[in-house]
Amino acid sequence: MAGLGWLVFGVAGHRDGMEILPNKAGSTVEWMNDPGARLSFEEVVATSPAEWRAWDGLDYLRAVQGDAVWVRATVRNPGGRALQGVLADTEYFPDQIDFWIQDDAGAWQPMRSGEAADSKVKPLWGRTAAFTLTVPAGGERVAYLRAEDYFNVYLRPRWWPEVGEFFAEQVRDTLAEAICYGGVLALLLYNGVLWARLRFPDTGWYVLYAGTMAGFNFISNGGAALLGFAVGSPWKEMLVTGLLSASGLFLVQFARVFLGTAARVPGTDRVLRGLRWLLAVLLAGVAMMPWMSGLHWLGAVVIAVSATHLVLLAVAVAGWRAGVSHARFFVAAFGLLLAGAAPAVVTWLNQDILSWAAMCLLAGSTLEMLVLSFAVADRFARIQRERAEAQTKLIDETEQRRAIQEAYADELEVEVRERTRELVEANADKDRMIAVIGHDLRSPLTALTRTAEHLGAGETGQTPQGRFIGDAAQLGRQVLLLIEDLVLWARLRAGSKFLVAQPVTGLVSPVLALYRSQADLAGLELRMVDVPDGLKATTDLVLAQTLIRNLVANALRYARSRVHVTATGVPDGVRITVRDDGPGLPPVVAARLASDADVPDWAGNGLGLRLCLEIARALDAGLSAKPVEGGGTEFSFTLLAAPDKLK
Repeated sequence: MAGLGWLVFGVAGHRDGMEILPNKAGSTVEWMNDPGARLSFEEVVATSPAEWRAWDGLDYLRAVQGDAVWVRATVRNPGGRALQGVLADTEYFPDQIDFWIQDDAGAWQPMRSGEAADSKVKPLWGRTAAFTLTVPAGGERVAYLRAEDYFNVYLRPRWWPEVGEFFAEQVRDTLAEAICYGGVLALLLYNGVLWARLRFPDTGWYVLYAGTMAGFNFISNGGAALLGFAVGSPWKEMLVTGLLSASGLFLVQFARVFLGTAARVPGTDRVLRGLRWLLAVLLAGVAMMPWMSGLHWLGAVVIAVSATHLVLLAVAVAGWRAGVSHARFFVAAFGLLLAGAAPAVVTWLNQDILSWAAMCLLAGSTLEMLVLSFAVADRFARIQRERAEAQTKLIDETEQRRAIQEAYADELEVEVRERTRELVEANADKDRMIAVIGHDLRSPLTALTRTAEHLGAGETGQTPQGRFIGDAAQLGRQVLLLIEDLVLWARLRAGSKFLVAQPVTGLVSPVLALYRSQADLAGLELRMVDVPDGLKATTDLVLAQTLIRNLVANALRYARSRVHVTATGVPDGVRITVRDDGPGLPPVVAARLASDADVPDWAGNGLGLRLCLEIARALDAGLSAKPVEGGGTEFSFTLLAAPDKLK
């Protein structure tokens, strides 16, 4: 795995087609400093040649804080065809790079790029400050660049004669980094889920370390600009410095918890605590970077974090020698980090393109995080083994308890069976008693009600005696209906029903006749609407009429002016609807009815909607309710169609 750093360096760092200026074709680069960044473009163009200095292409073109760098690039093409190329800064350090090139009419056209430039104004999308440049065959083009940065300017222009080779290099870089970041993201997700479920402290510190180190690599490699975000100085440097110092702090804490240095190697633990405080101070100092001159604070953090890795390597070796077996993962991780970073060191010493070095450091840190993730996984596996052993012991104890419990199982089963039989018999006795009581009460109540109705036939409702007789008859009918509902409920509990073909008008008309006088007294319109005479349904007459009766009674109780009953043939049967113009069904009742759950006795009459719901279930009628536009409620259910539903 240590070769991954070299592999990324060789593949993503491949720069086919890139030329260092000045080149063999005669292209040149001249530059000059602009103290205080005061010069305008017109003043620079008019500057005498003596003010310009030739650049050898090796080191950076630099300017201190507050100054700017002007560059005049003369690109020559001795070939026989025009070149469509790209002039770019290989690093992406400056906040802003302005570019001027003459158009066909001889006018200078400005462009802008850089870390702080909005992606919408950049001529080429991405983190690299790049500008397309067409050089005619056998000719030359002159371009001016101006670089400025909050801290210091570092500029090193390079020339790609073919624009396709430039974009191929960009794709290779992005692909290589995507592989590394994809691996890091997978590690973060895995260990994040592991921590969320088990809450191991060392796993949490590892997730924080891996997240901040990945963020450091992403921001320092220009990832924000690659995504289209303009993050210039000093904010980028603050982010990079803060993430790097935080990663070192979290790594130290992870090592202390994972290796158990406080208990096993207390001498090294004191060193780690000191490193932790140093990194915490460096992290707090990030807030002061906008008022600092230069990037000395970032340099101090880089040195401190590098020293932290070396100290942790020594601590891991000491822990390994002290018998901490999993310290070997730290030794391997830091060894891979150093091996993966070796190409970066070579690149830095050769003063080559620093983005290559950053990419190799990314590969090395990814390898380090991978091995440390193996360490966390190994610890998790050890804990799982310990838990498995504990579970095995618990299973043995459980088996012993189960053997004891089985001795009482048969006796308990017999007792449960006997209690269940008694409950079934008691429930059956209850249903029979309800039926008997209902039958015994029905006859005398019917006689009393008819007597009251007979007496009321000769009385006017305006006298006290007439009103009393009318009320007695009305109450008698209500009690009879309640008894009918109670007996019917017992019948439903017994599960008995008799399905025969019934005319729908024969189901609805008796119910309307029953409530006609009540509706007239209340001033309500009660009638059938759009019920064909030949419409039939296959159902239980008593159950269906009871369902319609309860729905009509409920509607009359809350209607303002009318209650309509309709019936229509539908593909799966006969749809019967009871509609009123009352205040509407309470939301809680409608919700429970829609979910086929038991509903409260909202109707306030008899067993109410609870009985309606049980009847609908018994008939498989699918009772539903919905609000009516303008106010009111519509209850609907569907009965099975008779073979000759429509004649």
